[in-house]
Amino acid sequence: MQNLLKNKLLPWLLLLLCLSFGYLRDQLLSTKNKQLQASNLQLQDDKQELIEIIDYKNNELLNLSDQYQANEQKLIEQKNQLQAVDTLNRQYQQQLEQLINENKQLRMWSDTDLPDVIKRLYARPEIKGSTDYQNWLSSRNALLSSHE
Repeated sequence: MQNLLKNKLLPWLLLLLCLSFGYLRDQLLSTKNKQLQASNLQLQDDKQELIEIIDYKNNELLNLSDQYQANEQKLIEQKNQLQAVDTLNRQYQQQLEQLINENKQLRMWSDTDLPDVIKRLYARPEIKGSTDYQNWLSSRNALLSSHE
């Protein structure tokens, strides 16, 4: 009987055992498959998020590049303006120096004595009223000679 049980039951037990292992392996593979699908979905979501971040950063870099170009252009314009202002400043300094030198010459000229002919034009007696003025007018020659 033991032999009979052994002969008849053993194959069924082996079959049951194989089916159990097959079912467990199928369950394990199914679980792994679900985990891999979930991981794949997560990776796809992460990939899409990274693509969006890269696009956003790329747009930021493009904007920064545009700003850099605009700032460079403004800097060039400001340098040109600075050169123009510097040129005007040098011209102003030269004009100022010329005026200072001109004023020195004018001061030197004004410090010299007037010619005698011009001094006589300014030589007048002290007039204190209308009678003094009338006397002065009548006492002088109407036209001064050029020999005096």
